[in-house]
Amino acid sequence: MINIKELLGLTYYTSELDQFLSDFDKKHPKLSASQRKEKDKYDRIYRLRDKPIQDGLEHTFWDKF
Repeated sequence: MINIKELLGLTYYTSELDQFLSDFDKKHPKLSASQRKEKDKYDRIYRLRDKPIQDGLEHTFWDKF
């Protein structure tokens, strides 16, 4: 199978450190408890950032007065 990106020369540079980390992740797919907690925390942050929860009510600064 021909990879079109390679054919057109659109490959990206990957540093030795990035390659090492990628290989390490492939060899060690199971996360520790603290890593899982950290990943879950940031997944929640990204989800709330990208899809904020709408409560259906319009609130303004002046509602408290």
